Amino acid sequence: MSRAIAALIALTLLGTAVYAEVLMENTAIVTVESPEKAVFHAFVLFPDGFRHAGKYEVAGKKSLALYLGSAKSAWMNEYRKNGRLSQPLILLVAVSEKGVDVKGVNLDWDDLRSEEVKLKFREDEKVKKAISKLEQPQPLSSDLYWAIEDYYEYTLHVVLSYVKPDSSTWGVMDFFYGRYLKVGFAVNTFINSWSVAGYNIIQKRNDKGVTGPFDVGDDCYIWMNVRYRYEKWVYYLDDDPILTMEHVYVKDFYPETITAGTSKPTNARLVPVDSWSYIGSYTARSSTYPYYLFNVFDLTTDHLAIDCLKFIDALVLAGKISGRAATAAGAIGLFVDVDFEYDNVVAFDIDLALYSYPGTTHTVYMAESEAVKSVPAVYFEVH
Repeated sequence: MSRAIAALIALTLLGTAVYAEVLMENTAIVTVESPEKAVFHAFVLFPDGFRHAGKYEVAGKKSLALYLGSAKSAWMNEYRKNGRLSQPLILLVAVSEKGVDVKGVNLDWDDLRSEEVKLKFREDEKVKKAISKLEQPQPLSSDLYWAIEDYYEYTLHVVLSYVKPDSSTWGVMDFFYGRYLKVGFAVNTFINSWSVAGYNIIQKRNDKGVTGPFDVGDDCYIWMNVRYRYEKWVYYLDDDPILTMEHVYVKDFYPETITAGTSKPTNARLVPVDSWSYIGSYTARSSTYPYYLFNVFDLTTDHLAIDCLKFIDALVLAGKISGRAATAAGAIGLFVDVDFEYDNVVAFDIDLALYSYPGTTHTVYMAESEAVKSVPAVYFEVH
């Protein structure tokens, strides 16, 4: 009997050790530093959208352990079924008497390292007015919670790259996505202004490349299907709505739909361009050798812009997005910031070659867009 008991104890200890190891492997340690006493809520991205993961109080510095095992299991199942995997994304939404701050924490399933986040509350009269509804003298101990009120998804063609040549230029533009490579799509968040709250870093099982040749007088577009998601969250105090938070982000992209053509799809639009950067003037030496060559490594950043205002239009038509959020998006020319380099590997290979008649000189420009931040759009004009 004693041997049986000893064996049972040994198995129990072994099981406990294995469980503890699994728990550690799937737990992220996030240290939050706040200049104000605040309540912050954690949200974790799942395949079907963000889910509330916990409510915490902080005054100064606080470390918290977030178990991501259920999210990881959901994502691995999604990858097996549909070939889509997102790396862990945690949104921290903090509310103090001074204002609100939203911070995104991007991690990696292979290394759930610890992260530090410093909150910085933006003073805003509308936000402060909403916060002032909280009861005194201890508003942060009241019954505060976030609830998702609405969501909407829509798939659209998105222009990835574009060239408008002059009257004597022809050429070819290539675009390629490598399978399993990570692409981060910014999560645009609106409370009283638009901000970027982390990136949805997606990997796909499919790869696809396309070559788009164009003749003199023809434009060239390369586009892809992208699925957008909208979420509306409301912050309640004892069932009284205090604040509204709206997210617009890319839920999925479909490399197999990458297509080239001399005209864009009717439901696609270009990112609003704020300026055209001068690339240079070039004289063609031969009609069989390009006078200008571009490769993705010529960019000074690993970010590019894709449109999301067409999705905003769809949200307006569906009666989903708030008027304030839609108006603000249009005013700044909101786009989705795409980060295409992770682990020192670029997910997109983009090439452009321009040809013309010997002796002709051409000036090349590239687009720059600015909303929450300044990001290039892979659009070219030739004059």
